[in-house]
Amino acid sequence: MWNKLKIPAIGSVIVVLAISTACGKDNASPRSVTPSQSPTGMTGPGNSVPKSMSQAGKEIIALANNDAVLPMKQIGNVNYVSAQDLIRTLKFQSEWEDSEGKLILGDNDANFELIMNSNKAMKDGADIQLSQPVVKEGGTAYLPVSDLADLFQDDMSYEVRKGDVIVHASPVAIIEHEDDPAGANDNSPELNFGDDPTDPFKGNGAGANPAGMPIQTQHDLQVWSPNDQNDVMPVLKNIDINALINKGENYMGVKYKFGTGPYPQTGRFDCSTFTQYIFGKYNIKLPRVARQQGTKGNLVSRKSLRKGDLMFFYVPGRFKSNKTVGHVGIYIGNMKMLHASPEPKNGVQISNIDKAYWKKTFLKAKRIAY
Repeated sequence: MWNKLKIPAIGSVIVVLAISTACGKDNASPRSVTPSQSPTGMTGPGNSVPKSMSQAGKEIIALANNDAVLPMKQIGNVNYVSAQDLIRTLKFQSEWEDSEGKLILGDNDANFELIMNSNKAMKDGADIQLSQPVVKEGGTAYLPVSDLADLFQDDMSYEVRKGDVIVHASPVAIIEHEDDPAGANDNSPELNFGDDPTDPFKGNGAGANPAGMPIQTQHDLQVWSPNDQNDVMPVLKNIDINALINKGENYMGVKYKFGTGPYPQTGRFDCSTFTQYIFGKYNIKLPRVARQQGTKGNLVSRKSLRKGDLMFFYVPGRFKSNKTVGHVGIYIGNMKMLHASPEPKNGVQISNIDKAYWKKTFLKAKRIAY
């Protein structure tokens, strides 16, 4: 299924890639998550291009064209790159699961799972067989350079040059934060969102045709679905969207946690577990991560949004693609979105999407219920 891309250690091979995980947020710089017993470099994202991280006698530096240089390291005659360096450069979040020897990483939900000393990995809920194992040395995880393409082919542009991995900076100007003044004067009308005037659930009352599935009231209703899409049901159903939104708003203030498990067990959400959980209350089973959720339902124009539509965004970053889903939220009407995010309030919150940040990072909207 996955074609391996062989990358020589010396020479110049350019590969266009992209890494994301599935949940962006209000702030393009994800919040650091600090698990216990984390090996060095396996927790939290970076805040900028690293300037002085010592690695095998070298430092990550920025070239004149603002590219980042990640030094390679040979382990057992195989070229590796530090996971710490990659996480910081891409401003990823990460979490180390010590009991399973597993590193998970992504924007705001866990798109990648890497198992130490194993050739097995997971991306977007699908298993990947690596050509070389991920290894841990000196408390740091290392990724085989030969497998960077298979793992991160959607999120970054890089090349291998004279013993280094060169990660190219994005040529597109980015808005880092929701209230970044850089986008304050951008009023491009083609980027504006709009409500569908025929939305049967517009307003605050019940919709015109709320005869969908009954509301599930059991607190411990099993709505969690792991990274296995085989049991995901068809999702376009007729439900009471206003009731669903009211249900979601009941969780306002529940804290965000990157890569969290089922809410009944953890009491936390990331962006995609929140949407999965709320829609699961109405017997609509969504996949685990935002990228997978973005493959479901019917595509909707940004000019014709209805309450209950899922909205997907990329998470902007200096070294990231602007084409990959990194965040998901629920549109609730009147230019407002209900979502789980680490910032600005750290948790389930409502954001005004009538801002340049959201307009420019918007990728698509999908209707999974009506």
